Amino acid sequence: MFAEIVYETGRMSVGEYGSEDEVKSAVKAHNDRAIKGEPGGPVGAPAERVAAVYLYDKHPDDFNQEQTMSADVLNKELENLVKNTQDKNGVVAVDQLVLGVRGLSHPMTNAQDRSGFDSYYKMKESKKLNLSFLEGSAA
Repeated sequence: MFAEIVYETGRMSVGEYGSEDEVKSAVKAHNDRAIKGEPGGPVGAPAERVAAVYLYDKHPDDFNQEQTMSADVLNKELENLVKNTQDKNGVVAVDQLVLGVRGLSHPMTNAQDRSGFDSYYKMKESKKLNLSFLEGSAA
């Protein structure tokens, strides 16, 4: 199982774990280090408080590896891309349109499509953890 951990700083990381209990144990230990002001890992950077944890059956980077979508969805997305990339005179910068088309099958969401501590990935998570297991003393 894979877990995407989103931190209060807005950064995130993805790790592979054997079980949900293992995810919770690792996340709690990291969050406790953040509360205590301790390093978060071997390079010595400060630990960051956890804001959200998303679980996946496979790595969320494996989203749409075939790089395909239905023609109906693509037509709708192309219409939106053209509308969003045209200037006030109705001129579209083709290089920007091409970047937008490429982004349609990219596994990560665009920054403007995220809010708060949402997942960074387009793949639907199998579960979002309730963070109540983080409550309690970090002593």
